[in-house]
Amino acid sequence: MTNLRIAFLVTTFPTVSETFIVNQIIDLKKRGHEVKIFAFQKNEKAIAHRLIPEYNLLDHVYYQKIPEYGKIERFFKLFGFLKRKSLQIDFSRFLRIFNYSKFGKKALNLSYFTRYKWILDHDLDIIHAHFGPNGVYAAEMKNFGFLKKTKLVTTFHGYDIHPARIASYQNTYKDLFRFSDAITCNTKYTADLLAKFDCFQEPMILPVGLDTDFFKRGHFLKSSKNIRLIFIGRLIALKGAEILISIFYNLYSTGYKDLELVIIGEGPIQKKLVEKVENLNLKNKVSFLGSLTQEEIIEELSKADIFVLPGIVDESGRSETQGLVIQEAQAMELPVVVSDAGGMKYGLINGETGYVIASGNISQFSNKIEGLLENSDKREKMGKAGRKFVVENYHSKILGDQLEKIYRDL
Repeated sequence: MTNLRIAFLVTTFPTVSETFIVNQIIDLKKRGHEVKIFAFQKNEKAIAHRLIPEYNLLDHVYYQKIPEYGKIERFFKLFGFLKRKSLQIDFSRFLRIFNYSKFGKKALNLSYFTRYKWILDHDLDIIHAHFGPNGVYAAEMKNFGFLKKTKLVTTFHGYDIHPARIASYQNTYKDLFRFSDAITCNTKYTADLLAKFDCFQEPMILPVGLDTDFFKRGHFLKSSKNIRLIFIGRLIALKGAEILISIFYNLYSTGYKDLELVIIGEGPIQKKLVEKVENLNLKNKVSFLGSLTQEEIIEELSKADIFVLPGIVDESGRSETQGLVIQEAQAMELPVVVSDAGGMKYGLINGETGYVIASGNISQFSNKIEGLLENSDKREKMGKAGRKFVVENYHSKILGDQLEKIYRDL
């Protein structure tokens, strides 16, 4: 079977919060496909995915660079490009770049050629744009007649489909839906948001996954015999870390003194969370560990007993759309307790691998966690069931089979 030439179009590379993109790229490379990464920004400070150097991914990254040609040189570059790439040009659309009445000086200085040249110079079978705005950029190229034979796949993840902005997206994403050959999203929650648009095809649900051979429970010694609750996520309102501290305080106040809470992540409300912990006199019971590498996260999950993500719908209407960390925790054999906000509830089996609780219901969260605290056999049984569920449904290889089929079908 012929290997494909695939471009991943992303905002920033690498990023600590988008390890699922690296997982997809590595899986495709293992299958023999040629994968290039096109990123608008370079993140020098990101905690690198452990496999980026192993697979030399940084050697295959192209960062946006708009060439600064002189006026005459631009036209020579364009004519040379058209000669080389004539089969990839829809000339009926391409001629629009010269429309001065519509584009003004941008038509004269060939902005709609030089803007995309960093991608157009490559021979590609597939462009896979992660996040809606990057899909818009790729759709622009096709709307101008470029990449005639290249198929476009756009994946929505969450921030790109804000529930409160559906009306404004109708125009923003119009060309994206028109020129995307396939649209994927992570959960039914995101698919339901996309269903509010006039899409030319129904979005396919393709969750982001993980390597369950890497995310598996290890043997690490705890510093104490306390039962440990763990939270992992960016410290923003919708993740629910503030509510978790209230849940923890509720449990601690009712007599569970052998509890501790580990919070992993950074974000704008961190100072507020630390102050809340201090005001509740929980400083010796709650630890803030900041951002960690995947290896460090696995160690902390291995030392934990229950994973909790009590996400909410924030003031702007946003909520978690999948929460890959929920699957990571289950792969590590932890029972998970999450809220019903957004798409988190689709990533576990309620009552078997964890619990789905009404968003913001502190007493219900406390009651379910209390039941797990009192029954170690139940924690172990749920943990085993959770790992089985994730291995069968979220392993990168399984989701890679589905993604590859999407590419092949195009």
